[in-house]
Amino acid sequence: MNGAFPTMEPVPSLLIVDDDISAIRVLSKVLQGLGQIRFATSGVQALKMVREMRPDLILLDAEMPGMNGFEVCEALKADQLLKDVPVIFVTSHTETRIEEAGLALGAVDFIGKPIQPLIVTARVKTHLRLKMAMDQLNLLAQTDGLTGLANRRFLDQSIEREWLRVRRNQEAFSLLLLDIDFFKRYNDRYGHLQGDECLISIAHALRCCVHRSTDLVARYGGEEFAVLLPDTGAEGACRMAEDIVQYIHSLKMPHETGDFGRVTVSVGVASLEAGMLPVTRPGTAVTPVPDSIAVALLAEADRALYRAKHEGRNCSRFVPIEVEQ
Repeated sequence: MNGAFPTMEPVPSLLIVDDDISAIRVLSKVLQGLGQIRFATSGVQALKMVREMRPDLILLDAEMPGMNGFEVCEALKADQLLKDVPVIFVTSHTETRIEEAGLALGAVDFIGKPIQPLIVTARVKTHLRLKMAMDQLNLLAQTDGLTGLANRRFLDQSIEREWLRVRRNQEAFSLLLLDIDFFKRYNDRYGHLQGDECLISIAHALRCCVHRSTDLVARYGGEEFAVLLPDTGAEGACRMAEDIVQYIHSLKMPHETGDFGRVTVSVGVASLEAGMLPVTRPGTAVTPVPDSIAVALLAEADRALYRAKHEGRNCSRFVPIEVEQ
């Protein structure tokens, strides 16, 4: 996420799944130059790699021992985190009923063996272009036009995705909500154009404070921002919140009508610790985030933010969350 917002990968990634190493070699040679190619030789290994690398396209052999390609595709489409990864079936079984079964499971295309290099290349290029175009459209729809940060819509989606991930892996995650202190006074004193410049400066400051590629900075609305911190408990989140408060204070951006003579922020911190999460057994489907979890995370961060403002502003406060198992 580049510390602020997901950036487009310059090189597409492809995953070839086949139990036949010679078939993998042939496909790899044909697809050379179209992207970064990795391979798996079993269905179980493929699912593990998809979760790790999030490929732009999967070329999946239908017939494999153990977990076959149809079962792999079905598992992918049932997983909220993986269901949008496009799948092309590659198989020597070219009967109509086999192709229909693959497409019914959610595959985007079907290629017969022995493969025809020109046809395979053309189809893969087409599906990669479609994937990249869709990613670009999604990125535009998820970007705040003023600051270039993620918008509220993308933040909500990210909380859902993060819940699915941490519930599976039993990891903590945290959310910071921050608000520019006395921003209405700032707009009244300096005008809305300068107010927009202030928002852009705060967005830049947050990018400077958030260093991990997995973290997300978003504009929550108006003069409010949010920082989503995966695999981060209360201690780390509170430390990040205080770093943000101090860094923005140190910038000395003038605010003559504020209480501090400079632009400052208040930050609320909410955290879900690993031990608080309902357990998901390995091999079971991960259910979407319950409304109560997303609402609780946002509500408690907002409550902590209110407390920071009530206790003098230019500070951060933490409120623990209680989750019913």
